[in-house]
Amino acid sequence: MSRISATVALIIYLLVAAGPSQAADILVIGDSWGVAAGPALQKVLIDNGSAGTVASIAEGGETAENINTPQWLAKITAALEENPDASLVHLSLGGNDFLGQWNAFIGKEQEDQLIADVIEDISSIVDHILGQRPEIRIFWSSYDYPRPLIIGSPEEVNKASMRFSVEAQTLAESKGDSLSYGDFNGLTQVVYGFDGVQTSPFDPDFVIPPGDPSLPDPQYPGPAVAYLDAIHLTPEAYLVLAQSQYQDFYQAVLGFQINAGLNDAWYDPATAGQGFLIAVFPEISQMFVAWFTFDTERPPEDVTAMLGDPGHRWLTAQGPYDGNTANLTIYVTEGGVFDAAEPPASLDPAGDGTLKLEFADCSEGMVRYEITSLGISGDIPIQRIVPDNVPLCEALADP
Repeated sequence: MSRISATVALIIYLLVAAGPSQAADILVIGDSWGVAAGPALQKVLIDNGSAGTVASIAEGGETAENINTPQWLAKITAALEENPDASLVHLSLGGNDFLGQWNAFIGKEQEDQLIADVIEDISSIVDHILGQRPEIRIFWSSYDYPRPLIIGSPEEVNKASMRFSVEAQTLAESKGDSLSYGDFNGLTQVVYGFDGVQTSPFDPDFVIPPGDPSLPDPQYPGPAVAYLDAIHLTPEAYLVLAQSQYQDFYQAVLGFQINAGLNDAWYDPATAGQGFLIAVFPEISQMFVAWFTFDTERPPEDVTAMLGDPGHRWLTAQGPYDGNTANLTIYVTEGGVFDAAEPPASLDPAGDGTLKLEFADCSEGMVRYEITSLGISGDIPIQRIVPDNVPLCEALADP
């Protein structure tokens, strides 16, 4: 976030973790937090089993105002050309612009203008990136509550940062799916808590454990254990931040992607004779599921059916999917007669609950159901009945 130098340990960590340059899936652009984000994010991707790779053109001390200039924008264009497979951009920008000009004595009008100016520069940078690669997705990460700064008390600085994040989120929403914003203000407070030692006059003089519901609290700074200096995290804390960034954004984007290779019959071997027929429609990002199952209780022995079992139930589900997850509405069809138009079958267009399907890969998934009329819910692990479509699925998942 500034030109304040980090320790030798951090420098060594960054150099070793960065490794050799290569065409990457993620391009990091930004300041010193962006410099640290590159290797931290790469390690988190590896730890989570992702094959995604990271390249970086971040430089310590950079501002959005400076990057929004012809020279720097040309550097971004060149980096995108050098990484033709990059489908994601990671932005770490705005901190130096904001904290470089903000202090506790500026008025609301000045603060609003400062925020607007930084947002305008970020918006121009985002538009430039999308102009080079319209299909790319951009993740813009916030910073965290700093240690005490001479420009204002922790509460004053933190609340100003939170106001900035509100405007940043508004910008992200205006860009649709192209830009996502991650607000991590107070993250290290929640993860580390406070040990009760007052390293600064603003630290609480009593213990607040990690995960305490009172955290994050803007009246306190970031915890001393998470910071190398006033504004730079330790390597371990940057990994904590990267893991949160992964959970909030990268996991869904870089993880397994639902595709038409999942079209197949799926079941849970523990309940053989029941199962799901799945159909994926990539052009409209919709999934249709036919669920072949039974009633929740066996009907009396004297209840018979002319065709099939009287306990059979025909449920269907339909809805959108994104990443590895489909969120569907369950429909119960009833009232029809075999191969006849009359009486017509019917269903409640509002549905009768939800069906959530999450796929770990091309062979395994999990079905989570909630049936409203019965007030029941549960999980069903599923696998393919036959593996014939696995090669197609894997090819589509990694084009």
